[in-house]
Amino acid sequence: MENDCKYLHPEMETMTREEIEKLQLERLQKTVKHCMNSPFYKKRFEEHNLKPEDIKSLDDIRKIPFTTKQDLRDNYPYGLAAVPLKDVVRLHSSSGTTGTPTVILHTQKDLDEWANAVARCLHMVGLRKGDIFQNSSGYGMFTGGLGFQYGAERLGMLTVPAAAGNTKRQIKFITDFGTTALHAIPSYAGRLYEVMEEMGIDPAKDTKLRTLIIGAEPHSEEQRKRIEKMLGVKAYNSFGMSEMCGPGVAFECTEQNGLHIWEDYYIVEIVDPVSPQQTLKISRLQNKHPVLHPRM
Repeated sequence: MENDCKYLHPEMETMTREEIEKLQLERLQKTVKHCMNSPFYKKRFEEHNLKPEDIKSLDDIRKIPFTTKQDLRDNYPYGLAAVPLKDVVRLHSSSGTTGTPTVILHTQKDLDEWANAVARCLHMVGLRKGDIFQNSSGYGMFTGGLGFQYGAERLGMLTVPAAAGNTKRQIKFITDFGTTALHAIPSYAGRLYEVMEEMGIDPAKDTKLRTLIIGAEPHSEEQRKRIEKMLGVKAYNSFGMSEMCGPGVAFECTEQNGLHIWEDYYIVEIVDPVSPQQTLKISRLQNKHPVLHPRM
């Protein structure tokens, strides 16, 4: 995919506020209607006297009941599905270390849209066809591995699915394959530099690395700058949650002045923190199984 344009999906990324809100309302209404195919949501909406036709404006998102992490656990594994299981092509799951795992289901359309969102993120920080993208994230139930893999492929980059661990092999791949972009959690980026030092490799001089994608664990701005200095790269923050597909929800641009959220896919609602129902709800706006995502 050759694309030197500033935007990967200009029809979406350059919409006016009025156009964005019109699209959001259309997708919100479609999502709520689709929820009625889920026994869980059908019952939940009936308990709150909510019908799809009650969603007449974006403000009506307030009428939608919260979905909690406990709801996902209580309905493990398939209880929130709004499509027949035969139409589901992949699932991802949490580790279950704190109890019953939470399971997220994907149709092929979900995977296609997810790949588009991740590709848009990578394009925004200057990656293009011709770049070599190495992914040091796990490829199991964790969404970071396959999420970035499919997004990088959608953008047309040569991908190196190195997976997690084996640091010396990661470095060999970086040097031998001419890796220009790397996805790694912040703490592992620091470990890569330590081993490079031990091996006598100067990442700024001896590799072609120029872009690092970081996320999946908390880190400070100071840590990010330290990583950039060590590896001689620009490191861009990424945000995602399994309940919202995974990576690709929000991303930094080259200005590195905060995350951009893709409003054609998501609505952000800030909930009054002093109310009984707390803090943040982000609703998935794609025609999927869906989870109307948690006010946590």
